[in-house]
Amino acid sequence: MVRRFVGLVAVGAVLTGTAAWVGHTPAPAGQVIVVKMVDVSATEYKYVPSSVAASPGDTVRFLQTGTMPHNVQFKVAPDGANIDGIMVGPFLTSPNETYDLVIDDRFVAGEFPFVCTPHEALGMTGTLTITPRF
Repeated sequence: MVRRFVGLVAVGAVLTGTAAWVGHTPAPAGQVIVVKMVDVSATEYKYVPSSVAASPGDTVRFLQTGTMPHNVQFKVAPDGANIDGIMVGPFLTSPNETYDLVIDDRFVAGEFPFVCTPHEALGMTGTLTITPRF
């Protein structure tokens, strides 16, 4: 009986260790850059900051601070970028909602102009500049 108990404990430890190893997700390598989505007035909206520099491994976090719905839509991308699946992000509708954009191999060095789809004409525009990490 004691042997069986010890055997089950050993098997459980191995399985637990294996499960933890298989499910391990490494932490992001870069920094988190916060861009606030701001309702300045009923006729003026903006990203703060509107110009952002990021490198591979960074996360650009768009933070909803107002009450009007905002999103992120890339207007164009440099040659070699593969951001078709993320050209238009989700609408954030409640304060403190976030949209995280991980700068990975879909991005290449260069400028990525972006806008808030419904508020572009009211000044809600920005630029994401990707620079290599040294």
